[in-house]
Amino acid sequence: MGLTIFRREFVVRRFGKEEIVDGYGTAPYKDTVEVLNVQPLSADELQALPEGERKTKRMKAFSDFLFNTADQSTGCRGDWLFYRGNMDPVGHWYECVSSLGWDHTMLAHCRSEFVQVADSESYGLEPPKQKRKRRGVSKKNERR
Repeated sequence: MGLTIFRREFVVRRFGKEEIVDGYGTAPYKDTVEVLNVQPLSADELQALPEGERKTKRMKAFSDFLFNTADQSTGCRGDWLFYRGNMDPVGHWYECVSSLGWDHTMLAHCRSEFVQVADSESYGLEPPKQKRKRRGVSKKNERR
């Protein structure tokens, strides 16, 4: 289990197998809340990308959760992460393009990389409904 000090809750959308219905691809999905440490890619990580891929917004995440990446052979999309925060105040969906488990140290964790989903693909999707857990605040003392 990795360090949890810098982690917070994010909505993750896991898709099932895609099917064609009336000429359109559709896939069932399930939203879950996972605890992640999400960060921007470093300058060195961005520099290592092919030039055409540097303009698309990317992030990396550290967690105990192993994400699914897109798999053409099974027809499944990669997991999506909804991020709204300092790096993206408006909030967008990001698709997992890689997810690797690192278990060679005491701080075993998964490192995943995400790329922003195109507006045309996420058009009309509302931000997910997420109830945030507030640490140290009981219902009785919560401000309204």
